[in-house]
Amino acid sequence: MVGKCGLGEYMGNKLVLPQRYLDLRKGNPRNETPFRIGACLWTINTGDTRFQLGSRQELKESQTVQKIAFFKKANDEVARRAPLFEGVPMGGITGVEGHYPNEISKENFKDLVAALKGTGLVMSMVTPNLFYTFPRGSFMSTDPAERKRAIQWAKDTIDLAYMYESELGHLPTGVYWPGGEGQSVRFQVDFVRALHLYVNAVNQVLEYEFSKGGKMKFAFEAKPNEPEANIILPTSADFLAAMQGLLDSKYLSRVGVNPETAHEMLANMSPLNPVALALALGRLFHYHSNFQDGLKWDMDLGAPYNMAMLEVVHAMKDYGFDGYVGLDMQARPESRDVTSVIANSVMNLRLLEFVEKNLDWAHVEALRNAGTPENVEEFVSLCMAQMLPKVDPKAVFVVGKK
Repeated sequence: MVGKCGLGEYMGNKLVLPQRYLDLRKGNPRNETPFRIGACLWTINTGDTRFQLGSRQELKESQTVQKIAFFKKANDEVARRAPLFEGVPMGGITGVEGHYPNEISKENFKDLVAALKGTGLVMSMVTPNLFYTFPRGSFMSTDPAERKRAIQWAKDTIDLAYMYESELGHLPTGVYWPGGEGQSVRFQVDFVRALHLYVNAVNQVLEYEFSKGGKMKFAFEAKPNEPEANIILPTSADFLAAMQGLLDSKYLSRVGVNPETAHEMLANMSPLNPVALALALGRLFHYHSNFQDGLKWDMDLGAPYNMAMLEVVHAMKDYGFDGYVGLDMQARPESRDVTSVIANSVMNLRLLEFVEKNLDWAHVEALRNAGTPENVEEFVSLCMAQMLPKVDPKAVFVVGKK
């Protein structure tokens, strides 16, 4: 029997996979090394929301440079916990992520570099803030002055990225989120025109980066649900399709996506979907790990130890993802310690890596082939419950001085 299927052909009873898939596995061998983890600078904040006063008012006037000390504090807490998890590699964060110009700028560059060097961190991601001060859409704006300013901010961010590479030995990934690109009411925007304007702006930015060295990777972060009612590029698939069809082809190899767990959950989708698509296309350049308590606002909860996250971690490990895993999250407004959400998330990601590396995936495949998907899930669930070393939770989460 010879038959067709979506992925390959059946020869007898054997599924023969296409060469493209085999090349993908050969070109991206499993990543057996620990994830590089970065954390957003805006994680360290007062906790203020539109409806609630945060509990960390001492951070109200804190500058970016001062916040670097908090990342060291988080790493110190991860290091304190590490011996409690025997056999589990428990490295902390190695980089931080910043928005231009509100967190990182040329004005605070020297001081920030000194602070990063002092704690052994790099700038792992830079992103131009193209939403707070662009009322008509930044890259897709029909206002020439606003559009020009947005493109210039993106170019300024590229300048900073190369400056950080020169000082710290690591070239940050450029991440773009089209949060303000879209419409809040019907017929507000010509969406076809807006798509062309957006990609044309990206072309200009990449042309500038090419003149600076042509080494940066750019990852676009889709967020379907806010703040616009109808965002122009709401999913990773939208980004990839628009860039593939409209972007100058010479830049395509350095343009990918930065999926985020909670963004997918807010759209009632699995966090695995954009990760698998990007891996299949060789376009997963960065990842944001956090979580969401149902279809609410963008909550930016910490990364949990659960099966949804393990499924994502397994895909990234199995297909050779070697970029940064960013922690795009924040402590709750009531929290007095902004480092707790970072330390807990790092711990959970390291535990997920440990389980993923040691789980019997051959048995998972055998259960799949047996046609018992429910047993697959229950098998993984039991493994997650049993594989971790015994640890005293009170020793992990102590009260008072550590």
